[in-house]
Amino acid sequence: MITISPALHTKTYNIYNNPASGLSKPMQSFKGNDTSDIVSQGDKALNENNFSKALEAYQQANKLNPDDINIYRKMAKANFGLKDYASAENNFSVYLEKKPEDVDCLIELGETQRQAGFYQKALSNFEKAHNIDKSNDLAQRSILETKNNILAIYSPERAKVEKMAYASNNLREALNMTVQYLTPAFMKDMQDVSISFGETAQMGGTSNIAQYENYKNAITISNSYIYAAPQVIAAYLTHESIHAKDKDPYTSIREEQDAYEVATKFWINHSNGVSDPEMDYAKDLYLKSPAALSSRVEEIYTLRDPSIAKTSPNHPPEKKFHFNTSKKKAASQSIKEYNVIA
Repeated sequence: MITISPALHTKTYNIYNNPASGLSKPMQSFKGNDTSDIVSQGDKALNENNFSKALEAYQQANKLNPDDINIYRKMAKANFGLKDYASAENNFSVYLEKKPEDVDCLIELGETQRQAGFYQKALSNFEKAHNIDKSNDLAQRSILETKNNILAIYSPERAKVEKMAYASNNLREALNMTVQYLTPAFMKDMQDVSISFGETAQMGGTSNIAQYENYKNAITISNSYIYAAPQVIAAYLTHESIHAKDKDPYTSIREEQDAYEVATKFWINHSNGVSDPEMDYAKDLYLKSPAALSSRVEEIYTLRDPSIAKTSPNHPPEKKFHFNTSKKKAASQSIKEYNVIA
């Protein structure tokens, strides 16, 4: 029997692009006045969570080209990573003076203010973002999270109870979507898996959105997704179900590609007008070509762990993989055990 639990823990999360958080878009460089190389260096450092180095590069670029408004947003991202929320707020605000309807930046500014404890200011920016783009699930869940933060100031016990109730109902609805999407035979193999919200492991300095832990036989969805739309949570459940079905502590490039393909197909057919940056990016890649998605998955997971194997048990499903229990060379790949598979 699959069990679900809305277990809650307090933790802050970095909302910015990082390969460990999922299939994030790579940071893009902005050219102008001979600063493109400097900005690219900053982008690389930011993607590696080297926030001090990134900020140094962006500040240098800003001095050379103060009219490039995009650099202010990049500096703000680095400020946020350094937990310098006052500077991040200032730089996001400068950017938004020129681009006031940039939904993503409004959410970034709101999250900066939320982390700093300025909940009313944060709520205002999340609501602005949601009014511009009603489909944006990150804006919607940020509104709900911030309202709970405000309630916790006046009635912490009530806020906790309401959040747990929301988590339980939301996870149950997401699980129902997952069960309806995957085959009965598939779900039968997962009947002993527990599913809950909770703290997730960090990779590259950023918490996983979702993960499977073989030794616990458990799937955990990050607490930061408690207020996400159920179809968003279900997409990540379908991904982790691919790992959980194997009942082993091994993963591979091919297994991650299989998991992303299943989750992306679910998202294409069941997002129902909801927008989520991670899943929308995966969808765009897949609709461009399945090979484009597979290529990006390989890039991300190789960056996470250069030693990750190309194939693993049951992946590929043709069972051409010859599994070596001694963990020596098998199919020209070493087999590595993982405590956490994301």
